[in-house]
Amino acid sequence: MKRYLCPRCKTRYMQKSGSTPGGKLRWMCRADTGDREVCYTTTQPTKPVQGQNKKPLGPTPTYSRALEPTETYIITAAQNITPVHRKGFASLLRAKRHLKAELLVIPLRYKNPTSVFSKDQQDQEKWGKHVTPYLWSVRKMLNSNLVLLADIKTQPTASEPLSGFESITMGESGILGHTKVQTRVIPTPSHKFPKILMTTGACTVPNYTDTKAGKKGEFHHSLGAIIVEVRGKTFHIRRVHINKSSGEFTDLDKTYSPTGVRKAERPLALVMGDTHVDFIDPKVEKATFGKGGIVETLNPQALVWHDVLDSYSVNPHHKNNPFMSAAKRFAGKDLVKEEVQRAVDFVCARTTPARPSIIVGSNHNDFVSRYMKSQDWREDVSNSKFYLETALHLVNHSSIGPNGLVMPDPFAYWFKKLAKGDDKHVRILGRDESYTKGGVEMGLHGDQGSNGARGSIRNLRRVGVRSIIGHSHSPGEEEGCVQVGTSTLLRLEYTSGPSSWLNSHCVLHADGKRQLIHIIDGNWRL
Repeated sequence: MKRYLCPRCKTRYMQKSGSTPGGKLRWMCRADTGDREVCYTTTQPTKPVQGQNKKPLGPTPTYSRALEPTETYIITAAQNITPVHRKGFASLLRAKRHLKAELLVIPLRYKNPTSVFSKDQQDQEKWGKHVTPYLWSVRKMLNSNLVLLADIKTQPTASEPLSGFESITMGESGILGHTKVQTRVIPTPSHKFPKILMTTGACTVPNYTDTKAGKKGEFHHSLGAIIVEVRGKTFHIRRVHINKSSGEFTDLDKTYSPTGVRKAERPLALVMGDTHVDFIDPKVEKATFGKGGIVETLNPQALVWHDVLDSYSVNPHHKNNPFMSAAKRFAGKDLVKEEVQRAVDFVCARTTPARPSIIVGSNHNDFVSRYMKSQDWREDVSNSKFYLETALHLVNHSSIGPNGLVMPDPFAYWFKKLAKGDDKHVRILGRDESYTKGGVEMGLHGDQGSNGARGSIRNLRRVGVRSIIGHSHSPGEEEGCVQVGTSTLLRLEYTSGPSSWLNSHCVLHADGKRQLIHIIDGNWRL
């Protein structure tokens, strides 16, 4: 086979690379870098370089600098040959000064022949003058449990930017520079620190090709950054979303703009990790509702509860286990009415009695209904009075409507009955009942997916609306869906082996942006 020396670099031989739509053989020369950059492509390998950069590619530049000692980092990404979002970057600089943080911008590379900002990508290894002083492209340990993967350049059009990186950080959490929002918690042994993988978002405006991949990348392009607080072995990590028009963003109780820092408006809601009242972690309860906690500090307009009841007393998975039945009897955990009473006391009196509370229809709350449908009261004498009263209510108020059976929710019935009028601020949602604020759907628990499938963050991320769900106890962000974690202890009787459970809530800010807050060892911030 005849070989052709690359007319551009004049150091490597070109290789066959398919054919053009017209049937001409295409030749390609690749640079000797780990990123396998294309040096030159042509259908006429014997002709001089035409229409492409004649300057041979040099080594990929490395960006790093001496960092000031700090406990706070602001991390974002920037695409090459693309303007920075001026207002958004000014807000990031404002936050940098206010928080006394280091700003790190991870450089991303994307070859876009249809770019409106560059005709031929001549300077594909250059980034805007505003971000250049803050570029960072080497791997860095932010502390012993968190690593910044700035040495990895992932294509901005990647649909699953975190895919394949689950083990690359070993046991540590990791931050990857990318324009698309994604958060995953990786299962770890119980004695390990939580392992969180997150992408950063970008500080540059969208700049993609007009291809399918390019348009998808443009749609999922997120203006934003990651704020990291580190102290010793502990870290707190939060995402901030930049408003496209104003350039502002909100982090917890502060809003940063190009012109200053101000107290944030009251959040629209705080969606809490699954409650399971009888198994709530006291540290999580204190961090959420205690003095200086999330509710007192952020003052959300409403609280959204998932799985407020555990239904341990009537858990169907305990059926046919006589030792479990005996243990629950001796511990006083076998009476469903008393368990519902504890949930009522927690929501109506123990936490925030005057603040609007929304209880989402959830699978553990539904265990009471499941119990009523399957249990023979004669085989559960301890709960016989509860069962018979509930059964009479269900018989009296069940009917056949246009869509089939209409049956009351026994959990809702007993909640209102036991609250004795103290539940005026509480709204209990039925299954498929919507609750929306700021354009975000919060009425989905997450256990039920589309068209009867089992629910998950992956099949609820593309239902056409932004949402916040619960259920899995593992927080995450996937496209339009954000999932909270749990408020319980991270080890319960039905968890064994490596676990991705994490104590995490989600705050819905006044601008409709969502922010996960992780509670680590009882603390939600430094």
